Amino acid sequence: MLRNSFTWLLLFVLSTALAACCGSVACTCNDSVDDALFFRFALDTAATNPNPNGFRPNDLDTVYIQRVPLDTAQRPRADTVVILGGRLGFVPTLVINNASPFPQSGTRKLDQYTYKILLASRRLRSNPRYREIKSFSITNVKVEDEFISNACCTCNNNIKKDLTLDGQPRSLADPGGEDDDIEVVLTR
Repeated sequence: MLRNSFTWLLLFVLSTALAACCGSVACTCNDSVDDALFFRFALDTAATNPNPNGFRPNDLDTVYIQRVPLDTAQRPRADTVVILGGRLGFVPTLVINNASPFPQSGTRKLDQYTYKILLASRRLRSNPRYREIKSFSITNVKVEDEFISNACCTCNNNIKKDLTLDGQPRSLADPGGEDDDIEVVLTR
């Protein structure tokens, strides 16, 4: 009986010590955007940054993002969000994540959709239609990850993040293995 009580006391002391050690460690995984796809528009601001393949700020005043499920029998059939210009009047970057800018639908993740990014000029009161400037098609999104643990912290790490942009395959996985975010630069 004494041996059994001593064993339980020892287990309690060890688990308390381990919890105290891990409780004082702050995990900085940044996993909330781990699966996210980052896009940055190349800018042509003429005087300060001339770029013939870049977009003028007024080209980026309205950005549409549409997602369509790969299994078209599922609902919703297609979602579209409009991202209006920010503080500077245009949208220089955008992020597509599992729950942003679209709400997550059930357990479906990024790789269960195709996406379209559409740049359009704002409509005028006299013309209710938007004028399309450029569109980008995003298909074949594949995200594979693993969990990496070091003592008290377990973090998600992308080992593969691929997509096809306008028919061209792109890898967004960090080649250094540091799980840094890789941006896709969108040009004219």
